[in-house]
Amino acid sequence: MKLVFSILIFLSPIISLAQMEPNNGIEESKQHVYYIKNATIYVSPEKKLNNAAMIVENGKVKKVGLVLASPKGAVDIDMNGKVIVPSFIDLNTSIGLPDAKKIPWNPRPQLESNKKGAFHWNESIHPEFNSAHEYKIDPKKNEMYIAAGFGYVLNHLHDGIARGTGSLVSTGAENEKEGLYNWASSAFFSFDKGVSRQSYPSSQMGSIALLRQTLYDAQWYENTSEKETNLSLEALLNQLNNGTLFFEANDHLEIQRAEKIAEEFDLSFNYIGSGSEYKITSELKGTHVVLPINFPEAYDVQNPYVARQIPLSDLKEWEMAKNNPRILADSAISFSITMNGHKSAKDFWKHLHEAIANGLEISDALNALTLEPAKVLEVQHKIGSLEEGRIASFMIYDNDPFKFNAKLIESWDQGNRKQQAFIDHEDVAGKFNLAFSGKRISIEISGEPGKYKGKIYYTKTTKDKRGRVSTEEKESDASVAVDHRDINIQFIIDDGDLYGNVSLRGKINPRLKIFEGDGLLPDGEWVNWSGVRKSILPVKEDKPKPIEVCVDTNAQVWFPNLAYGFENIPAQQPIVIENTTLWTNEKQGVLKNATIILEKGKITYVGTGKPRYPKGAVVIDGEGKHVTSGIIDEHSHIAISKGVNEGGQAISAEVSIADVVNPEDINIYRQLSGGVTAAQLLHGSANPIGGQSALIKLKWGHTADEMLIPEAAGFIKFALGENVKQANWGDYNTIRFPQTRMGVEQVYYDAFIRAQKYEQAQKDFKSGKSNEAPRTDLELEVLSQILNKERFVSCHSYVQSEINMLMHVADSFGFTLNTFTHILEGYKVADKMAAHGAGGSTFSDWWAYKYEVNDAIPYNAALMHEQGVVVAINSDDAEMGRRLNQEAAKAIKYGGMSEEEAWKTVTLNPAKLLHLDDRMGSLKQGKDADIVLWSTHPMSIMAKAENTIVDGKVLFDQERDQKQRKVNQAEKARIISKMLDSNKKGEKKRSFFRKKEGHYHCNTLGEEASTEQNEH
Repeated sequence: MKLVFSILIFLSPIISLAQMEPNNGIEESKQHVYYIKNATIYVSPEKKLNNAAMIVENGKVKKVGLVLASPKGAVDIDMNGKVIVPSFIDLNTSIGLPDAKKIPWNPRPQLESNKKGAFHWNESIHPEFNSAHEYKIDPKKNEMYIAAGFGYVLNHLHDGIARGTGSLVSTGAENEKEGLYNWASSAFFSFDKGVSRQSYPSSQMGSIALLRQTLYDAQWYENTSEKETNLSLEALLNQLNNGTLFFEANDHLEIQRAEKIAEEFDLSFNYIGSGSEYKITSELKGTHVVLPINFPEAYDVQNPYVARQIPLSDLKEWEMAKNNPRILADSAISFSITMNGHKSAKDFWKHLHEAIANGLEISDALNALTLEPAKVLEVQHKIGSLEEGRIASFMIYDNDPFKFNAKLIESWDQGNRKQQAFIDHEDVAGKFNLAFSGKRISIEISGEPGKYKGKIYYTKTTKDKRGRVSTEEKESDASVAVDHRDINIQFIIDDGDLYGNVSLRGKINPRLKIFEGDGLLPDGEWVNWSGVRKSILPVKEDKPKPIEVCVDTNAQVWFPNLAYGFENIPAQQPIVIENTTLWTNEKQGVLKNATIILEKGKITYVGTGKPRYPKGAVVIDGEGKHVTSGIIDEHSHIAISKGVNEGGQAISAEVSIADVVNPEDINIYRQLSGGVTAAQLLHGSANPIGGQSALIKLKWGHTADEMLIPEAAGFIKFALGENVKQANWGDYNTIRFPQTRMGVEQVYYDAFIRAQKYEQAQKDFKSGKSNEAPRTDLELEVLSQILNKERFVSCHSYVQSEINMLMHVADSFGFTLNTFTHILEGYKVADKMAAHGAGGSTFSDWWAYKYEVNDAIPYNAALMHEQGVVVAINSDDAEMGRRLNQEAAKAIKYGGMSEEEAWKTVTLNPAKLLHLDDRMGSLKQGKDADIVLWSTHPMSIMAKAENTIVDGKVLFDQERDQKQRKVNQAEKARIISKMLDSNKKGEKKRSFFRKKEGHYHCNTLGEEASTEQNEH
C-alpha cells in the first residue's frame, strides 16, 4: 500500500487530480510515454543539445540526451530540424481574474471605507483577496500567452496598495482544477491606491505612509492579545511570513522608495519594473526585477516642427528602453521577463528580438523567461528547464525562436501534446492527378500550411441531339484542408452525368507523394479515389533572416537621463578662487581681493592673506567677481513626485516629503543656475498638520538619498487659513473637519492631547507598568517629537489672529514654533514672534492674490527684521527660486535693509531657521563647500552664477551650460535620426503631444504635470 501511495505522488498533477473524482463511464485513454528524437533541445539556459532525444513519461521528462533508446510502447515522434524550448513563466499577469470594480465618481469626498466586514479601514489595503478563489480560465488569453511561449503565469489583482495573493496557473490546462497550482505562495503590493474612492491616500507619500503603518499594525496585531478581529491583517501576516513578495513599481524611483520599506521591515521584495531600471543598476544589486519589454513606439518625427518639441528625456527613454535587458544582464542583476503590456504574441516576440538585437545574450533571455522566474517562486525543481524529473511543459518550433521569426508547431502542457501549426509543406503543395469513378481531373494546390487553396481542371464532355460529341475545358475553385496527415478536398464539378459537390477525404503518403481515400459524389455514391503528384509548384525560397545583433555604443545613460545631465558626475576637487570679493556673512563682512579654498567638500580657507594652495587645485581668477555662500530656499516645492499635499485627512503627520524626492526634476538644474544650493521641500497647506519636510542639497545627477542632507533636523508643515478649512475647495468639500478657523485650533489641541497620551503609554510599557506594547502610530510618533523639541514646525500663515492663536497653542504644550512661512501680516505681530522665538520666512513683494493677503506690504521683511525676528525670503515657486538673489535685493529698496543683511535673508538666515547654520549659510572655515561664483554684485539684475559648487563639486558651470546646449541638440538630432529610420521602415509610431508644464504650490491638490517632461 505504501508503494502504491509513493507512485501516486510521483505522477503528474493531471493524474493525481483525475483520481480525486469518479469516472462517469470508462477512463479516458491517454498515452503516457513519448520518444521525441532528432531535435535541438534547450534543456536549460546554459545547456543546448543538437540532434538530441527526450523521453516524456507520465507528464515528466524522464531522460534527455544525445543517445537515447526508444522505450517499449512509446510513441515515436521525429522532430527533425525542430527546436524544443522549456515553457516560459510570466510573473506578472491578471489572467483569469475579474477586473477591479470601479466605483462611480462622486464629487463629495469619501472619508471612510464603504467595505463591509472585519477588514482594514482603508479600501486600498485588501491583502485578504485570494486570486485562487476568483480564477476562471480565459481561453483567448491563454492562447495568446501560449503563442508567445508561456506555459505558466502568475496572476494577481492589479489594484490597490496591498493586493492579496497571486496564483500560479497553466495556460494549457483545460479546466481550473488542472490549471491551478498550490506550489507557490505569493503576495503583491504597490503605491497605487487603485479604484478606491477613499480620500486617503491622495499622494504617493500618503501611499508610502499607509503601507508602513499597515506593516506596523500587522506586527502589533501578531504580538498583542487585546485586539479586535481584522481579517486583512491576518491575511497580511500569513503572506509576510510565508509568501514570495512582489512590488509593482511604475518607475525606477518607486523601486528605490519601496526598497527603503523592505529594509525597514526586513522584507525581500521582487520588483515588477517599468523598463527604466537601467538608471539605477547599482541600487538593484541583490534584488529581482520582473522586466517588461513592451518598448515604447517611436514618435512620428517626419514633421521637423513637431520633432523639435519632443523633450530629450522622451527621446533617450525610447532609445534606452531596448537596451534595458542587456544593461541589467551585464550588471549581474537578477531579472525575469514579462509579456505584460503586449496585445499580441507577435509584438512580444518582436520586442524580445529587439532586446537580443541590442545585445541581450540568448542564454540570458532564456534564463529570464524560464529558470529565473522559477527560482523566484522556488519551483525550479518542477518547472523552468527540461532537466530529468521536471514537468514536461515545453514548446516546439520550426526554427530557433531566439534567432529567427520561428513558428510554434506544438505546445506541451504536463506531457499533454497540442498541435499549434501545420508542417510538411512539400507534401501538399503542387500539381496532382486525381482519379475517381473513372474520372481523371487535375488539381493545383498552392499556399502555405493552414492557408491552402486549390484549382480544379477537367474536360467536360457533352453530346447533342444528333449524338455529336464536344469537349470544353473547365476549371473551378477547390477548398483544401490539411490536418497533419489527413487531407480534405471539396469542389463543384459540371461534367455531364456528374454535376454537383464532390467531397474527397484521404491520407497523405509523404514518401510516395500520393493521396488515397474515399469520397462522396453528387449523387450520394461513395467511391475510392487517389491523387498522384505530377510536379511541384515553384516555391519562393523564403529563408528566415537571423536576428542581427548591433549594440549602439552612442546609447548612454546620463545622470540624470535628460537634458543637461552628466555623462559622469563631477568629482570633488580642490578649488581656489583668488583675487575676488567674498561675502562672508561673518564678522569679517565683505572681503575684497580675497581668496577662498575648497578641499574635500569643505571650506578650508577664507581671507586676504597668501595661503598655500592645495596640490592639483583648480585655480580660478575671481577679479571683478563675487563669491557667496549658496542660496538656501527655506520654502520650496520642487523635486517632489506625485503630490505635494496629502489632503485626505485633517492630520497627515505620518507622511514625509523625504520619501518622494525626485532627483530628476529639471528645476534642480535651473535653480543651481540661479545660485541655489539647498532647500527645504515642504508639504502643502491642505490640512492643519501636514507632512514632514525634506532638507536637500541640489545635487544634480545624484540619487534622492544623496540629495538628502545627512543628520539634518526634522521639520513638519503646519497650516492656517482658507486652505485648511477648505473654504476654497468648492461646494462639495464640506465633510472633512475642520470647516472653520475655530475648528483648526481644535484640531491642534486634540492632536497634541492624543500625542501626550500616546507618549505616556509608551513610557508605561517601557517602565513595566503595562504588559501590552502600544500600537506604533506613525502620526502620533511625529507629534510626540514636536512636544519633545525633536522636530520643528514651519507654519503656513497669513492672518494675525491665527498666528497669535497658534503661538498660544504652542505655549500651552511647551514647544516653540520654529518658522511662520508666508507670514504676510508678520509686521503686525513681529514683537510677539520675537518674544515667542519664531522666525519668519516671507515673500519679498507678493500680495493681493487672495483675500487673506490683502494687508500684505513689501516692507514686511524689513519690519520683522527690525523687531529681532530672523527673517528669510523664500520662493514657494519653481520659477521664483531661480532669482532669489534679486528677491533679496528688494529688501533694500523696501525697508532700507543693508546689503549684507538683505543677502542674509537668502543665505545665513534660512540656514538658521533650518538649524543648518553650523555647516552652511556663510563663508567660514570648516563649513560645507556650498558656494557661488557670481559674475558681478550678487544682488544685481545683471548677476549671473558662473559656477555653483555643492559639497566641493561644480554642479553648474556657465561655460559647460553653453556647450551642453549644443550637446543636447546633437543628441536630439542623433536619436531623431534613428526614429526617422523607424518611421521609414513602416514600424509602429505614435504622435507627440506636448505636456503641460506644471509646478507644485502650497495649494496644489493631486498631481500636476511633471516639469521633467519639459526640460528643453
